[in-house]
Amino acid sequence: MLAYTPVSAQSASRGPRCGFQTLKEKMIAKDPTWAAKFEAQKAAMQGIADNYKLMQQSGVVAKTSSTRSAVPIIFHIIVDSAQFYALGGTTGIIKRCDSQIAVLNRDYNRHNPDSTSIPSSWKPLYGTPGVTFGLARIDPSGNCSPGYEVKIISGSSTTDAGYDVLAETIEDEKTASTGLAAWDNTKYYNVWCVNFTGSSNSLLGLTEPKSFGSGAYQGVDILYSTLGCTAYDGTVPSGTGSWPMPYNLGRTLTHETGHFFEIWHPWGDDGGLCPWNGGSDDGLSDTPPESDAVYGNPTYTITGGTYNDGCQFNGATNTQPKGIACLSYMDYTDDNAMHMFTTDEAAVIASMVLVAPGGSGTTAGEGTVGENYSLTQNPSLTIPCAPAAVAVVPETSADLNIFPNPTTGQVTITLNSSAVTVKQIIIINLLGQEVMTINGQNKDFYSLDLSGMSKGIYFVKCNLASGDVITKKVLLQ
Repeated sequence: MLAYTPVSAQSASRGPRCGFQTLKEKMIAKDPTWAAKFEAQKAAMQGIADNYKLMQQSGVVAKTSSTRSAVPIIFHIIVDSAQFYALGGTTGIIKRCDSQIAVLNRDYNRHNPDSTSIPSSWKPLYGTPGVTFGLARIDPSGNCSPGYEVKIISGSSTTDAGYDVLAETIEDEKTASTGLAAWDNTKYYNVWCVNFTGSSNSLLGLTEPKSFGSGAYQGVDILYSTLGCTAYDGTVPSGTGSWPMPYNLGRTLTHETGHFFEIWHPWGDDGGLCPWNGGSDDGLSDTPPESDAVYGNPTYTITGGTYNDGCQFNGATNTQPKGIACLSYMDYTDDNAMHMFTTDEAAVIASMVLVAPGGSGTTAGEGTVGENYSLTQNPSLTIPCAPAAVAVVPETSADLNIFPNPTTGQVTITLNSSAVTVKQIIIINLLGQEVMTINGQNKDFYSLDLSGMSKGIYFVKCNLASGDVITKKVLLQ
């Protein structure tokens, strides 16, 4: 989990960008046996990485590369009206989602332009997870999807609507009645974009990977305003709202996705200790022992490397000849100081989506299936589709989005362009009868309550000031 501190307060004393460790502590507090499970998982990290690299060398991985398609991502965006407009409205959300996918595909395939900042001694450790991502264009019911859904919520003011996930209310955002429910997590990578409140209000993100056994809550939460990417020089694309600088390059989700694929923080979340004096690390050999998280954009002091910290020496042994892995996506640095996954980090990530065919059993990893393999086996889910015509009132445009759909009552209607003006919204039943009429209010989202109507299919007809008509169906359950 990542955390956001206002620019005016940024310093070495900042709280954690990420709540991964806090979530682990809560699980251990509830069930002390989790402590041993976490230690066993960490102890297995290097073996997972080494096995994957052996499969690369033996050609087993190459045999399976053609079976790996893009991981479908669905962004569940839950914000209040002020936050919705801070994202740039529907137009901004579309741009942000597209740019976030681009960030993930660059960072997880060694295509990030800022790799030129990687020091020479770290270049050989620049790893390639080889995972690609795409917006989920088909929803679990088989309907077309833009890859995101929006729910407008409200609070006692326009700034406090959100969720305190560290107060164990994470189920609120992931339940249909109070948030947006997960899509099938064997097929979709669920990402919730929300505002964190209460004890969570300094966070940038939170991850519940499959190893946590969290069922319907598996996936990632990120601070809504970190969604997407500006230009690397900080130039903000038009119509996309604002970012909490210096977290403007989409690396919050790059970091949290690393946790989703089971890699940890390189310093081991051990309160500043070293492995030889009671501390821990991430279990991977190419991320040197590190005393604590690194913030900001640190100055490198080692020629061809980074810099040393308090875990440099284990007795007379220099454990950090190239410096620490503060340039890894899994540290807490600013977005523009994150440049790479190490080869071991990349190997663990890749193993999570791998299926290695069975064979003689003489090759390491044969017969292995990664825990997230199923996410790469649904290529049709990331292919954009055209809405099919329906009876009675045909759907006439993809420019109108209705979330959630199906719904139990509350729906949010958004338009894909802020240039259109809604004159009137009419709800029509299957008999062609108008059962609800709402006058336009010169905005690009509307919240409606259909809970008093009979269950079934309805049509949402938007009459625009231009004279055009947009119509979509909605299922009331």
